[in-house]
Amino acid sequence: MKVAITGSTGFIGKHLTAFLKNKGVEVQAIMREHFLPDQKLKLISLLNGCDAVINLAGASINCRWTKANKQIIKDSRVKTTRILVQAINELATKPEVLLSISAVGIYTNKEVWSERSGTYDKSFLANVCLEWEAEAKKVSSDVRLVIPRLGVVLGKDGGAFPKMFLPFRLFAGGRIASGNQGFSWIHIDDLLNIFWTVINTKKIKGIIHCTAPQMCDNILFTYTLANIIHRPALFHIPSFIFKMIYGESASLITNGQKVFPYKLLNYGYLFQYPEIKTALKNLCY
Repeated sequence: MKVAITGSTGFIGKHLTAFLKNKGVEVQAIMREHFLPDQKLKLISLLNGCDAVINLAGASINCRWTKANKQIIKDSRVKTTRILVQAINELATKPEVLLSISAVGIYTNKEVWSERSGTYDKSFLANVCLEWEAEAKKVSSDVRLVIPRLGVVLGKDGGAFPKMFLPFRLFAGGRIASGNQGFSWIHIDDLLNIFWTVINTKKIKGIIHCTAPQMCDNILFTYTLANIIHRPALFHIPSFIFKMIYGESASLITNGQKVFPYKLLNYGYLFQYPEIKTALKNLCY
């Protein structure tokens, strides 16, 4: 089996590359330079013969959302996916499946959403997700399209967790804003296994939620982590502090969605880390 990956140098991409190679899969990295206008034929050549394509490309959203940064965030997802899909559509023999990621930030922070229901937010991030997914949906009908909407991906060596863990190690942990904002998350090990399951399960298609089944909010995360590492969680950081520091992007911390992985459970996927307590125990020790 041969799998092409965009965003292979990122946190998820590095883990996925190692995971697939361990399965005996040939991994074809698609780099940023392959999306330049004069690299079209090279991109098509790299995709040729691939059984699956996994689109992880996207600049970090963990920055202050200036006008310039917003454009980078959007273009690195929307334009990159557009070019990738155009290249796939030109292949004589197309991959069996395209996994093109998105995010649960597409939803409002009200209620609990499954793939069967959901109200989309009107925020910058939600609009990026909508445009991002729209480009993926332009792929040929000969290709099985799966759009995993990711929650916060938790891993020891990258992503959000090391930054979230640090204040607790320094005895400065505590809830953020009201603490009631949703915190939909997934352990990196589960995410990799989900991707592998999707590649090998032809009946899985369309939107899937890559989030653990336990509903979690900031309060549950905060006090579970504090209890596991035997640290206090006495602090309360009001939302206006984050808004002063990060501006609009503070919403990543002070708002959050509660998302349920109905499809994955329906297809029989068994989570290795279904609850935040088991996940944090693994990540902390």
